[in-house]
Amino acid sequence: MIYKFFYKMINDETEKMNDDFDSNYLNLINRYLLLLFLIFMFYSVFIITFFGDMLISTFLTVITFFWLFLMALKGKTKRFRNILKSFILFIFVLLTFIVSFFNIYTYKNAGVEYFYFCLLFAVPFFLNYKKDAFAIFLITFMISINFIVVLYFDFDFLPKSRYIEAGDFKTIKLLNILFSVASFLMDIVFITQKDALIHGLISDKKEKDSTIKDLVKTNTELMKHQMLINHLSEENIEEILSLAESNSPMFFEKFQVFFPHFIPGVLKINPNLIHSELYFCALMKLDFDTKKIAQCTNNSIRAVESKKYRIRKKLNISSEININSFLIKI
Repeated sequence: MIYKFFYKMINDETEKMNDDFDSNYLNLINRYLLLLFLIFMFYSVFIITFFGDMLISTFLTVITFFWLFLMALKGKTKRFRNILKSFILFIFVLLTFIVSFFNIYTYKNAGVEYFYFCLLFAVPFFLNYKKDAFAIFLITFMISINFIVVLYFDFDFLPKSRYIEAGDFKTIKLLNILFSVASFLMDIVFITQKDALIHGLISDKKEKDSTIKDLVKTNTELMKHQMLINHLSEENIEEILSLAESNSPMFFEKFQVFFPHFIPGVLKINPNLIHSELYFCALMKLDFDTKKIAQCTNNSIRAVESKKYRIRKKLNISSEININSFLIKI
């Protein structure tokens, strides 16, 4: 039952996501949070059971259910994408001060300081050292300052544990060391998995870029073939391309002279296409991409994409088919 609950919590949202990388990364984050939840839960139960320290146990329990709350939060990767870095910084600041407090609370003799290093080890999982260099510097600086300040100052005004006896410190220290090592190993595993995801994404992007280049090359060859069929000379090709690129009012008229069967062929598929849509079809027939069409027609890229989408719908072109390739073949 418990396994099913956590499995559903981790995988419920990822199954609804279309992007493989986002889905896998979200799954990775949820598994990381699940392990944090289990570690903190075990730690809080251990403290209250063996030492009876309600303050530590309460703090740890709150943090424990904070991880559970983050796991249960649906759409966190999209909803908080804009504030994600600030949110991560906040969590690191919060945890750093909690570690500092408990280091003082346990008389700086229970090995709590090892958790400073756990926090540092976790940074690469959440942040990118190239894009988030300042945030990483800020976190590292803050943790270092906390470590040094707590090391050299006693903070007598803060409460100290009355439940931990002198003989208990060795046990707690050993426990903290074990948890620190476990956290370190956990960070290494998850950072490795994150890197694997990123490398996979880069490989997919390279493969897609290669496919696009091949497609562009094929389209260019098709266009040249079509022009040869229409008995167009190099001068004709240069002329029509020049008219298109300069947004000349003569372009569309000249295009119909050079490609007399194209516009009737398009209208045969859907006679309801308006002039501006036919004009765009002519540009795509010449294998102009979205950016180039935007430049030639003095439109925004978004406006061009919107127009192309409407044309695709009107011509009943599947989203899997390149619209330029489709029109070049007409």
